[in-house]
Amino acid sequence: MRAAIYARRSTDEHQAASLDVQIEEARRFVQRRGWDSTSAVVYKDDAVSRAEFKKRPALQAVLAAARAAQLDVLVMRDESRLGGDMVRSLIVLSELVECGVRVLYYAEDREVTLDGPTEKMIQAVRGYASEMEREKVSGRTREHLQTKARRGLNAGGRCYGYDNVPVHDGDRRVCVDYRANPEEAAVVVEIFERYSRGEGVKAIAKALNLRGVMKPRAGKRGTGSWAPSAVWGIVRNERYRGRVIWGRTQKGYAGGTKVRRNCQREGWLVVDRPDLRIVPDDLWQAVQARIERTVRNLGPKGGRPHRYLLSGIARCGSCGGPLTVVNHKLGKDTVKAYTCAYHRDRGTAVCASTTRRPVDELNAILVNWIKEYVLTEELMLETLRLVRSRLSERARATSSNAPLLDAEASKLRGEIDRLVAAIASTDSPPVPLVTAIAERQHRLAAVEAQQRAAKAAPEAISLELRRMEAEARRRLTDLRGALERNPEEARAVLTTIFEGPIVARPVGTPDGPRFQLEGAASVGGVLDSRFSNSASPTGFEPVLQP
Repeated sequence: MRAAIYARRSTDEHQAASLDVQIEEARRFVQRRGWDSTSAVVYKDDAVSRAEFKKRPALQAVLAAARAAQLDVLVMRDESRLGGDMVRSLIVLSELVECGVRVLYYAEDREVTLDGPTEKMIQAVRGYASEMEREKVSGRTREHLQTKARRGLNAGGRCYGYDNVPVHDGDRRVCVDYRANPEEAAVVVEIFERYSRGEGVKAIAKALNLRGVMKPRAGKRGTGSWAPSAVWGIVRNERYRGRVIWGRTQKGYAGGTKVRRNCQREGWLVVDRPDLRIVPDDLWQAVQARIERTVRNLGPKGGRPHRYLLSGIARCGSCGGPLTVVNHKLGKDTVKAYTCAYHRDRGTAVCASTTRRPVDELNAILVNWIKEYVLTEELMLETLRLVRSRLSERARATSSNAPLLDAEASKLRGEIDRLVAAIASTDSPPVPLVTAIAERQHRLAAVEAQQRAAKAAPEAISLELRRMEAEARRRLTDLRGALERNPEEARAVLTTIFEGPIVARPVGTPDGPRFQLEGAASVGGVLDSRFSNSASPTGFEPVLQP
């Protein structure tokens, strides 16, 4: 029995030992069941909200293992570990059960069953309770932060130019306040002064990076350098004029992941804190006047779709930044060319790559490689052969358990008959006997479902493979055509078949600097997503020639 353990610690659970406790208790549960706890694979998500389903690596790994038939049992503390969204939790459970994985909660010594509408309704009610608890926690947290914000205190996070300073009442910390950081405050004033003199945000960011000036903290999102967007955010931040604003955005969840929603201005909390002023009022007004002119001249920005095939998909092999498109002189002609956005926007101190290659040239080489090595019927058929082999192996494993299932079903029917006879012999049936019958009937239903699956497996596999093959052939034709039609459709093809970003690594050649493209492609996206992917060659490294 291949057992796995899933543990999750929420962002509002501060005990670092929480994950270790869950894993240890789950191992004990696995041992009590007679399974091998030492070989149990452990999946854990740390500091992840129960409402987050997309950006949860361990949960996605569990689902991938289930689809690949790599585990039989998944153990976790309770349904709250799986998630706090009633609908999405039920979808995840359904997928696990359909993949033949038994899901057990060690805190209740209970196995999840979705054999009929009653069981599904019970699981939905449990998910409803978990979601309600999440909403209550969220409401209490926001109320607490709002109380701090009304006093002008730190309601969470950091702001460049200030330190977070704990305020104590004796030995007890009562809140966290802001205090100007002299070194960072000087950088803020410099940014305002340079911007007021007419320098652009890109030029300011490059100058700060070149000098190695202390950069803003950005946590996991940080790249260790100044970005034009960071400079733009600073010159518009009213905290530097002594005004704290809270409630501009509110955290929410949509599509199974965290989102930020802009709030109406009427709901903002604005508190004057003159003691936090870093930028003089005349300098602030001069900068805001220039910002107003700039915004008015540029017009609305943001939300524009990518116009080029590799925009937002390819990354620079030198610094990891995205590729962008710039105008480039090629002989007497000016053409669009890919280059590193970090080099363009943040300077040579962040990325020294000056390589530029024409958009049409790079696109053509990539598209031709995909057609020749990925979107081929031979590779698709080989993938289907592997899928057939794995499904057949799963069916054989299920069939090998048939004698055990038959014996258990026969035993359960016998016990139910005897319990029914015992009840019939008395005018007042004892509650324990009724409960015992219900438990055995529940287990019998599960065993019979496994028996039906074992008998239907060969026919189901054959039917499913025929359907998949027909669908794969159709999608191969569609994808080849999409690569030729327009960048938007071609970008959708790239995200379907590439597992991660495409890396454009600058290399030197006798003909000058070129990009060497590297990436792992797969035809798994062409097939049904319920089955594991079979990768094409491990990558591609065409060196572009002029």
